[in-house]
Amino acid sequence: MMKILFCGTTFASSVEHLKKLLPQHEVVNCPNENLISAARDAHVLIPLMAKVDRSVMEAGPVKLIQQWGVGLEGVDINAATELRVRVCNVPGDETPNADSTAEHAVFLMMGLSRRIHECFSSLRNGVCGSPVGKALFSKTALIVGLGRVGKALARKLIALGMQVDAIKRTPAPLIESEIGVRRVGNPSDLLDMAQRVDFVISAMTLTNETRNLFDRSLFERMKTSAFVINVSRGPVVNEADLIVALNNGVIAGAGLDVFTTEPVDPNHPLLRMGNVFATPHIAGVTEQNHVAIGALVKENILKVLLRDETPNYCVNLQLLAQKP
Repeated sequence: MMKILFCGTTFASSVEHLKKLLPQHEVVNCPNENLISAARDAHVLIPLMAKVDRSVMEAGPVKLIQQWGVGLEGVDINAATELRVRVCNVPGDETPNADSTAEHAVFLMMGLSRRIHECFSSLRNGVCGSPVGKALFSKTALIVGLGRVGKALARKLIALGMQVDAIKRTPAPLIESEIGVRRVGNPSDLLDMAQRVDFVISAMTLTNETRNLFDRSLFERMKTSAFVINVSRGPVVNEADLIVALNNGVIAGAGLDVFTTEPVDPNHPLLRMGNVFATPHIAGVTEQNHVAIGALVKENILKVLLRDETPNYCVNLQLLAQKP
């Protein structure tokens, strides 16, 4: 029997889904602070949002680190390679993740535009026909990060009648023109392009360069009627700067599915603001996505642990081949 350890207590639905797919094996999760002890007899680690470093990998007979999705920023891939541990993820184009996440971004945009918190208040107070919201059609959006999620989002926003610009590290004019994106700039164009749109949306990966990219300098260049949306990773937004910008009317509001620390503190200032529409990191948490990810994760676990085969989407496969 194999032990598959989900690192952390978030995304409990993923644990339950994999239990059904691998009923003959032990599938468990544990708090982040107990990772080392829980990993002592674990064969597979599923990182989720946890930091998985050498100490966790060396704690037990770990053979595979398999993410439930794309992001591997918390995994020490060099240490894994030295320890002969395969590290895999599930690319977004192999599942409905991009479309699920993009759809959620639209949901956040609509919630802010239609002043969802005030709608709830009107219902409680017996008010009809208020508040007056704004439709998305004819509005403009700047998508920062034109990868799988960004492209899926661009298509959806264009279909809604919006004009869409984008920031991409390496623009690909032919692909972007086919999608219908109006203008694509590089990261140095962010501040200039942000001042002319109604929504600035993060769909980028978290790197040293993108950490805190959405900060005071960006918010102060945006229109006071504009909104920030984040469906990527929490640390791309400087939360302290965002709180100041929201309190002072520098921008109109923010739609946030992710936070710097997760699970987010229920007393976090952003959760108490009427101009913030927040959700608990559920952009990719859909039935369709769970089914697709679960099938790929199960297959990789069986390949590595039972069949001694090369897993799919192994990010350190070439590095492993270079090391004896």
